[in-house]
Amino acid sequence: MRNYDPRRLFATILIAVALFGWPGATSAFAADGDTIWRPLRVGAGGWLTGIDISPDGSTRVVRTDTYGAYLWDDKKSAWSQLVTEKSMPQPHLNRDYAHGVYEIRVAPSQPARLYMSFAGTVYRSDNRGGTWAATAFKPVTMEPNDGYRMFGQKLAIDPVNPDVVYAGTQANGLYATRDGGKSWQQVSAVPKSQKGRDDLLPGIAGIAFDPSSGSLEGRTRTIYAASFGNGVFRSLDAGATWALLPNGPEGAGHAKIAKDGSYYVQSGDLRTIWRFDARGWTEITPGAQNWDTVIVDPRDPARIIAVREGGIFNISLDRGATWSGYIWGPGHNARVANDIPWLAWTKGDYMPTGDMMFDPVTPDRIWFAEGLGVWFTDLPAGKPYPSQVSFTSVSTGIEQLVANQIVAPPGGKPLVASWDQPVFYIDNPDAFPDTHGPDNELDIVGGWAIDYASSKPDFVAGIFDWWGREKSGFSTDGGRTWSPFASFPPLERSIGGAIAVSTPNNMIWAASSNQPAFVTKDGGVTWTVIKLPGVSEKGETGWSFAYYLNRHIVAADRVARGRFYLYNYLKGLYLTKDGGDTWSLVKKGEIVQWSGYNTLLQSVPEHEGHLFFTVGRQSGVEPVATPFVRSLDGGATWTPVPNVLEVITFGFGKSRQPGGYPAIYIVGWVDRKYGIWRSDDNASSWARIGEFPLGSLDEIKTLDGDKTEYGRVYVGFQGSGYAYGALR
Repeated sequence: MRNYDPRRLFATILIAVALFGWPGATSAFAADGDTIWRPLRVGAGGWLTGIDISPDGSTRVVRTDTYGAYLWDDKKSAWSQLVTEKSMPQPHLNRDYAHGVYEIRVAPSQPARLYMSFAGTVYRSDNRGGTWAATAFKPVTMEPNDGYRMFGQKLAIDPVNPDVVYAGTQANGLYATRDGGKSWQQVSAVPKSQKGRDDLLPGIAGIAFDPSSGSLEGRTRTIYAASFGNGVFRSLDAGATWALLPNGPEGAGHAKIAKDGSYYVQSGDLRTIWRFDARGWTEITPGAQNWDTVIVDPRDPARIIAVREGGIFNISLDRGATWSGYIWGPGHNARVANDIPWLAWTKGDYMPTGDMMFDPVTPDRIWFAEGLGVWFTDLPAGKPYPSQVSFTSVSTGIEQLVANQIVAPPGGKPLVASWDQPVFYIDNPDAFPDTHGPDNELDIVGGWAIDYASSKPDFVAGIFDWWGREKSGFSTDGGRTWSPFASFPPLERSIGGAIAVSTPNNMIWAASSNQPAFVTKDGGVTWTVIKLPGVSEKGETGWSFAYYLNRHIVAADRVARGRFYLYNYLKGLYLTKDGGDTWSLVKKGEIVQWSGYNTLLQSVPEHEGHLFFTVGRQSGVEPVATPFVRSLDGGATWTPVPNVLEVITFGFGKSRQPGGYPAIYIVGWVDRKYGIWRSDDNASSWARIGEFPLGSLDEIKTLDGDKTEYGRVYVGFQGSGYAYGALR
C-alpha cells in the first residue's frame, strides 16, 4: 500500500528540498541543443493528499505526497502543475527529490489568492499559482510524505479577509499572519503536537473558520484548530485568545464547518467522528470505527457524510443522529475513467482517501482526492441514500507515479516500472495506456526492476512485488502481456531487487535486504542460490540493504550469452561466463566510493565486456566528486570518463552513425554543469540536451535511450511520472 514510505522520507532527509514544475497537458518544450521534451503519458497514479475549491468554483487545487500541487484548468480540461521552474521565485529554484506539498488552500473571498505550505515555508500567489512569492514564514519541518500526510486543513484562510491566515506545522505549533504573510506570529495558546505512531508528529490540522460567527475588526470571529494529542482549541475573538474545548477528540485528521456553524471532526486516530455545536461535543461515529474523513453539504447543514477507504459512504441527514449504513464505493467496480483508462481497469478496493468535499456550485457533486487520482461522484437527486457510489476520474494532466526504471529494448517499445503500478508498455508515448502489467488483480504492487534478454530482446522479465504480494514474471512479446514465473527464489523478505537477463532461460535475481542472488537456467522454473568465492550464502552484507534504494547491481553482457556481472560493494565485482554456475572476482573492493547506496551497473549494447558504472545521487555541494567510470575488459579495470561527475543515472540509445558506438545518455555534471547529456562519440564529448525536462525541477531517477530511433530518450522522475525527448 502507498502508506508511510521510508525511501521517500530517507531521500528527503538526505537531499535538499527544492521545487518542481510541470507543463500543460499538450505542450512540448525546447531544450539545449536539438531535443524537444514532451510528457510521456501514463497518467495520475499517485496520492492526491488534499483538495480545496473556492466558494464560486473558479479555483480548484489538489496537493500531492511526492511532487508539487495541481490547479484545474477549465480551458484545457486538465490539471497543471503549480510548483514550476517559472512559477517559483529565485533563489528557490533547485532540483527537488520527490517533495510534495504539505498544504495548499484558496482564499474564499479572492479565488486568485493561494497560500501553500511547501519545502518548510509558506508561499503566496495572487494569480492562481502563476507565480509564487515566499512569505516571511521562518522555515520549519513540514514533511508532505509521512504517515500523516493525508491529514487536512493544515492551512486556513479567513473567509472575509485574505490577509489572515493560520498555518499548522508538524513540530512547531500554530502560526498566524494578519498582513498576507509579511509577518507571522506563533499562537502559543495552541500547544505543539504530541507524537503519534512511529514517533511521527501529526502536527496541527482541522483548522477552520466559522463564517456564520460574524466578524470582528474585519476578521472572522470563530476559529478552530486541533493539536494532535492535545485536543481541539477555539477562538471566539478573531484569534486574540484561545481555549481548549474539553471532552472531545484528541486531535483531528480532517474537520469541516457546516452552514449552521457546527464543527465536524474525523479524529486524529482515524477512528471516530465528532460534532461540536452549542451543546458541546457529541461523538456521532456511525457503527464500526475507522473513518478517513467527514464532509458536509454546503447547502444542507444536516447532511453529512462519513467516508472510509475505498470511497465507502455512510450518510446522515440529521447531523449524525442516524446513519444510512454502508454505501459501497468504487472499490466494488464502480469506477469510470474515460480520461485515463487503466485507472478503472485496475481492480481492488485501494482508493486511499486524501480528502473529499462537496462541490460549492454543482449540487450533490462530491470531489475525491485519493491514491490514484482525482474523481467526482454525483449523488442521485431525490434519493437520500444511493445504493452504490460510482466515481468518475478527472485526472488528465496529473502525472504522479514514482519512477523506478525505464528499459527500451532493441526493436521494441519502452517499458516503465513504478512504485505503485508495476509496469506499463508504452505503445504510444502521447496516449494514456488502457492497461498495465503484469495483470490487474492487485491494486498496489511495486515495479522494481526490468530487463530484456541479450539474446532475444522481445523477452523481458521483471521484479514486481509488495510485502507478500508476488507478481514477478516475464513477457515474450516485449512487455505487452506477462506470465508469472513458475516459481520464485526462496527469499526471506521478498520485495525489490534487481534482475538481469541473458537468454529467456538464463536470468539472475539479486534481491534486497542483503539476501543472496539466485540464478535460473530454465526460465524461472527453478532458482539456485549463487555461490561466490569468499562470500557466505547467508549473513553477508554488501548487496542491497534496502528495497527502496535505486540499486541495480547485476548486469547481463549484451553480446556474450551466459556472461553476467554481479557487484558487492564490500567484496568487489564478480564475473560468470557459464550462466551463473561458477564465478570469479575480477575487481576487488569498491569500484567507486559510496557505492553502498544508489548504484547502477550496465552493459553496453553490441560491445562485449563494455560496462559503465555510477554511484548515483550523493548529498553535498554539487557536483560531488564521484566519477562516472567505464570498463572495456569485463570489469577488470575501470577508468573515469573525463570531465564527468556525479552521474545520477544513464542509459544507451541508437548510434548517430550506422555501426557507431551507441549514444550514451547521462543525467549529471559535465565540466561542472548540470544537465541531461548525450555523447555520440564514445564518451569523448557531450552535448547538453536538457536541464529541466518539461520545466520540471523534480529530480530524474531513471533514463534509457531508444535503440531504434536516434536522439529519442526517456526519463523517469522521483515523484512525478515520465517524459521523453526527441529530435526537433
